[in-house]
This record gives sequence, structure tokens and C-alpha cells, in this order.
Amino acid sequence: MELSGVELRYLVNEIGARVTSGHYISAVNAVTKDSLLLRLHHPTQEDIMLVLSTRGIWITKLKFKPVEDNSLERAAIAELERARVESVEQAGSERIATLRLRRLDGQARIVVCEFFGDGNIIICDGKMQILAILRPIEVRHRTLKVGLRYAFPPQRGVDVFALSLGQMLALRNEAKKNNLDVLRWIGRGLSMPRKFVEEVAKRAGIEPSRQAGQLADEEVGRVFSTIKSLVDDISAGRNHEPVVIMQEGKPVDALPVVTEEAQKLETKKAPTYMEALDEVLSNEILDIGRSSRTVEIDRQIAVLEHDLAEQNKAKEEVLQKAAAIRKLAGELMAISYSGPSDDAIRGVLAANSASVVAEKGVKYVQVAGENIEIQQNLAKLGSMLFARAKEMERGNASIEEARAKILAQIEKLRGQTAAIHKKMVVQKQAAKEWYERYRWFVTSDGLLAIGGRDASSNSALVRKHLTEDDIVFHAEVHGSPFFIVKNAAAPAREGKVEQSLAQVAQATVSFSRAWKDGLSSADAYWVFPEQIKKGAPTGQFLPRGSFVIEGKRSYVKGVEVRLAIGIALVNEKEALVCGPEEAVKKRSLVYAVLLQGGLDPMNAAKKAKAALVSAAGDEDDLAETIKRISLDDFVRALPTGQSKISFAAKGGGAGSSSKSN
Repeated sequence: MELSGVELRYLVNEIGARVTSGHYISAVNAVTKDSLLLRLHHPTQEDIMLVLSTRGIWITKLKFKPVEDNSLERAAIAELERARVESVEQAGSERIATLRLRRLDGQARIVVCEFFGDGNIIICDGKMQILAILRPIEVRHRTLKVGLRYAFPPQRGVDVFALSLGQMLALRNEAKKNNLDVLRWIGRGLSMPRKFVEEVAKRAGIEPSRQAGQLADEEVGRVFSTIKSLVDDISAGRNHEPVVIMQEGKPVDALPVVTEEAQKLETKKAPTYMEALDEVLSNEILDIGRSSRTVEIDRQIAVLEHDLAEQNKAKEEVLQKAAAIRKLAGELMAISYSGPSDDAIRGVLAANSASVVAEKGVKYVQVAGENIEIQQNLAKLGSMLFARAKEMERGNASIEEARAKILAQIEKLRGQTAAIHKKMVVQKQAAKEWYERYRWFVTSDGLLAIGGRDASSNSALVRKHLTEDDIVFHAEVHGSPFFIVKNAAAPAREGKVEQSLAQVAQATVSFSRAWKDGLSSADAYWVFPEQIKKGAPTGQFLPRGSFVIEGKRSYVKGVEVRLAIGIALVNEKEALVCGPEEAVKKRSLVYAVLLQGGLDPMNAAKKAKAALVSAAGDEDDLAETIKRISLDDFVRALPTGQSKISFAAKGGGAGSSSKSN
């Protein structure tokens, strides 16, 4: 699928609406040599996975594994990670999108994505000087390479988003000189794809094959109005009935509306046009990646298939020769009993495309390219011919044996290809619960505990999700998160959830600075929602993520700093969870106990992931599930600071259904 400027405008609008100034790039990963995957993180909103490719830019719901190395990946990580998104824009109606970012050091970064020709991805500074480029180019109208300023290509056609009736009339007049029909007139003049041009002609009631130069002003006006309406609807996401065009079971194109032409094709509905484009474009880049991973195997298969074709040809030739010789032998034997004349013999030879030839004084019967020496009588000659046919048929067995070996080699190589492709199958990202953007776990009593990750998420958690039925935990340690325990107010008053209170206290102190500072224990306390004051007292300043707490605090003293990480079941799907050991152990399929010190977050994440995979043992499905969880997710789950793995084991495996709303 080739992305058009109209479709790109929809993507840019949709991405711009969903990506706010609070989103920043938390991870950059290669997908293929032409595609990067950006994880856009937000403190209080769901992460967004954004694909930058030479095929397009789109939000994906799929889980990608790296397929190929990407020459731009290292530079993208260095220049873009931790940078906040400021805007996503399109250059007029051109197939060019720009992603404007602001780094932590205040410097601007602009990523330019070109979706025409072979496509390109270029990373520039705030003055459009190229810092890194996927494909350096040098053509007549521009040169793009590191160190030069980025230059946009010459505009192609009229900007369809700024189109006026006057421009349409002028294009009509130009079409008279070039003898363009309506479809080529619109397509060339406005750089619109055929699938939309045909729909414009249909809706405007204009015969597509008519000469555009012959259209009356009123007809040009109808075409203009139809173009504006269709383009505005597509780009703004209005009146969409998105479908994916299927061909032999594979997605090959996406449409925001079912056009007249699409009604003749195999289609399937999609929830949104973004998801339809995601399915098509993601499948395309993975197909390209899969092919690149099996280039050498495919070459070997091609050679073997050529050899197989040659063997098949040889087999067919041998069988045809043997059949021709056998037929001649039979007919000669048939006439040998009646004392045939020379004319009768010549007639049989001619009927079988055979002849008598002489070489070095010896006469032969030549049939099907084979020479058989002439014998004293026809009966003996017939026997010699039969013997030659049998000899050739026996020789065919060796050809068949060679064919079988080649077929076995081909099947083995195809099996290797299938195994590689199987590993590269993508899955849809499972929809996450709202609380999974925070720290969370389910207590032994089945209560959902949710904690902030930083000042922003602390603030969002308390302001958005605290209800009168909950209780709130905090630790008397700098950098302590707030933890909310959903629906715990009533049982806490009645003293029925002491174990849960102890577990949430442990989570609160362990996710504070106590972990990073190496404290072995700390104190925590909990209060009711009405004791939390969200505004600062008059004349005082309250830092973001901080709250005034009034009234009595219920303390939990000397809480041990200790955590575990595991794979729990949440609504029948596996989820990564980190929290107090007893709670995680009870609710997880496998878990690993964490201790302070040792490894930085990334290396600790690698060790934790490996430990959980090992703990899964012979449960292949569980091990594969753990392998599919990204290292970034493990890093986000771990406490701030250094960690090490004490041990890993099977857990209680109970589903983590909670008593939260």
C-alpha cells in the first residue's frame, strides 16, 4: 500500500489528537531496516506505540519484535530518547510528516519522514541541520546527508487541502492541451490515488473516461465540491466506514469508506481507519523483514527448485524416449511374423519418426534420439529395442531418487523459513487496565493497591482515582509514593484486612527512596480519604504530587524493605506485577524475590526476565509470554535504584481478581 497525502493528513491529525505535550519517548527500537518503533510514555495516560517507517507513520496496537538491524536506531536513541513530543505535522499535502520534539536539555529535534520513492527518515536539529539520516541522497534538486540543512523536495501538484475552484478551472484548461481523461486529470493535478479519484468521479456523476478539457464549468464545480467533501471527511475522520482490502487472506489496502470499486473486492470491517492502516502497513513492513531474514535460504530453495525442474524434465524425456522405443519395438515385432517387405518396414519406421542411419559402416535404427544397431532379423531388432526401453526405464529410477533428495532438501529449507516466520508473528497488544500505568498489585485479601511512580502520577492518582471507600498510604521517607487501597475503608475500620495493610505498607516503603538509599526498614502510615487535602493552606506552596494530611495517622512501624516481581493473571491475561513478596507469590504463576543493590535497572530487568523464564520450566506457553514482555516494562516495574535477584520459583497462581471498581 502506498500512502497518499490525504491518508497521511488523517494519520497526522489522529496522532496529534492522541499524543499530548506530556508524552515523551521512553524507548526506541528497530523493527526492520526501514522502520523504528517509538514508545511514547505519559505519567497518567496509556503508552502509545508509534511506528516511523519509510511506508508511513502510525499508531500500532501490535507487539513487534526486532526483525532486522536499523542503521538509524543508535542515533535515534541518542537524539530522541526522553524527548517530549511538541507536535506532529504534515508538509502541505505532500507525503512528508515531521515530528517536533524537545529534549531534556532544551534542544529541539525534528524527525522528518518521507513516504515517496524509497522513503526516508531524517533526524534534524532545531535549525533543520541533518544529524542522522537513513538514506543519504544526491539528486538533481537536492542533496541530503549529515551536516547539511534539510531541504524539502519541489511541490508535486496542487495542494489539495488549499484547493480553490479557480485552480480546478485552470487545471481543466491545461487538461485540454494534454488530452487527459477525468481520472488522470484529477490524479495528476492533485496527486490523489486512483482509489479516491474513481470515487470522486462517481459521487460527482462524471463519466471517468470523458476528456477533462470538455467539462463545463458547472461540472468542474461538482468535481471540486466532491473533492473538498471527500478530502475533508477522510482527513478529519468523519463519516468513516473503514475496511481492509484482503487478497488471498492477506491485508493489502485500507479504505476509510467503502468505494464502488471496493465493493467488488474482498473486504473486512475495521474498528477505526487507524487500525485498518495499522493492519495493512504493519503486515507490509513485516513481510519485507521476513523476506530479508530468509534471503539466503530463499536463494538455496530457488537453486534446488531449478535442479528439481531439470530432473523433472529429464524424467519426462526418458519416459517419452522409452515409450517411443517400446512402441516401435512392438510394431516391428508385430510385422516380423508375416515376412514384411522393405516398404512395410520403412512405413513402420516413418510412422514412428524413426530412420536408418549409418556410422562407420554400421547401420542403426535411430528413434527418439537413440541409436540401436540393426540386427539380422526384425524379431531380434525388436528384442533389442525392448531391452533398450527397459534399460532407460530402469535408469529413470536414479532420476527419481535424485528428485526425492532434492524435494527433501527443499522441504527442510521451507521448514526453516516457516520457523523463522513463525518467530516473527506479531500479536495485538492486550488492552491494559487503567491502573497498570501506575504501580500496582493485589493483596492477599484480594484488594487492589495502586501507587504513584513520580510526583505527576502521585497527583493524578489521588486527584482522579481516590474515592471515599479507599484508604491512602504514605511512608515517612523522602520520595515516598502515595498508595491507594481500593474499597479498603470499611474493612480497615473493622480490623479485617491487617495482612493487606502490612503488605501495602511494605510496598509504600520499598518503592520510596528507602530502596535506592539501602535502608533495611522504614515506617509507613495510612489515612482515610477525608484526611487528604488537595490544596495548599493559605499563603503556603504545595509541591506537585504533595498533599496536606490532617488528623490521626495509623502507623505501621519498622516495615522491611523487600519486593518481588512476578507474572499474575489479570482478567484471564498475564500481566507483570511488582509488590510485596507474599502478595506477589500468592497471585503469580511465577515470581522472583528482589533485594537491594547489585545491578542497574536495565541489567536487573534482564536478570529478572531470565529468572522468570527459567522458573516457568517446561510450561512453554508461559515462558513465551514472559519472553514477549519488553525489557522496558520490566524496568518500569522495578523499584528505583539498584536491584538483584534472590531466587525465583512457581507462585500460587490464583487469578488476581480484585475488589476494586
